Amino acid sequence: MKNHKLNKKAIMMLLVVCIAAVAVLAGCGESRKSATTGTRIYYVDLDKKKLVNERVTLTQKDTAKLTEECLEKLTQNGKQDGEAAAVPEKVKINGYDITDRIATINFSEEYSMLAADREVLCRSAMVLTLTQIKGIDYVAFTVNDAPLRQKDGSLVGTMKASDFVADLGGGTNTHATADFVLYFANKKGNMLKEYKLMNAKYGEKSKEQFIVEQLIRGPKKKGYVATLSNKIKTVNVMTANNICYVDFDESFLNEQSTVSDTLVIYSIVNSLSGLNEIHKVQISINGDAMLEYHNNISLSEPFIRNLDLIESEEDTTKLKLDN
Repeated sequence: MKNHKLNKKAIMMLLVVCIAAVAVLAGCGESRKSATTGTRIYYVDLDKKKLVNERVTLTQKDTAKLTEECLEKLTQNGKQDGEAAAVPEKVKINGYDITDRIATINFSEEYSMLAADREVLCRSAMVLTLTQIKGIDYVAFTVNDAPLRQKDGSLVGTMKASDFVADLGGGTNTHATADFVLYFANKKGNMLKEYKLMNAKYGEKSKEQFIVEQLIRGPKKKGYVATLSNKIKTVNVMTANNICYVDFDESFLNEQSTVSDTLVIYSIVNSLSGLNEIHKVQISINGDAMLEYHNNISLSEPFIRNLDLIESEEDTTKLKLDN
């Protein structure tokens, strides 16, 4: 990893600043915690396929050394059973650089071979951990010095902590509510129809997790047809860099719907895309996106919202007249 050295002038200036800071604290009679106390290191819970964290006290002081210490911990397992290292063992960190408050982490080629859900968990753990360090606001990623790209070829770009939306554990807001717009099939089963949930309580769950669960439960009003079987199970749902990653188990492929495959996929995509932070939706099965849904629709690239499949008011009026 890259090491940063201070020259003599910088060291003298640092000593002066430190002495002045100590004098101010002593004069005010304050007791402050070190900036390195209570840093959260993020790990991967392999059973639930989500992030967990432990609060640790770091030993280093300057930004570069703190970064190295955090990166080392991110390659190690946590203290609790089931807390796997954020960076899988087969992936190596070739080095890092910090410029203009952006930490760029350079991975080995093996990083490109990670399953979609595991890659997102690794990336989110890195960003959430490193942006706690004073002097780092963003994190960028490269693989063998080449910019990291999504499966569709688009650049990932720099990321900040708020780019990630996920159930990180330890939530306390059990009364959180919001308005949601979901999409189920219409009565004929040939179009998607808007389904509003007003002031819905989603509690400690992420909004996207709540949306997917509601789609699986199905509509509670007349005039709608469920698009997903209530037997389908999710493995993980999280958002990173404006892409929502929805990972189902094999039941998503095995269960049959009464509507077309296209409506099944876009009921998920259109419902999740109603959240401001979600621009695309990547669907995978047990972490594998290189599959086809019912040998019909490729899951290899993220989906974008399709408004052409949504029933318009004109369609609704015509349906009433036909009946």
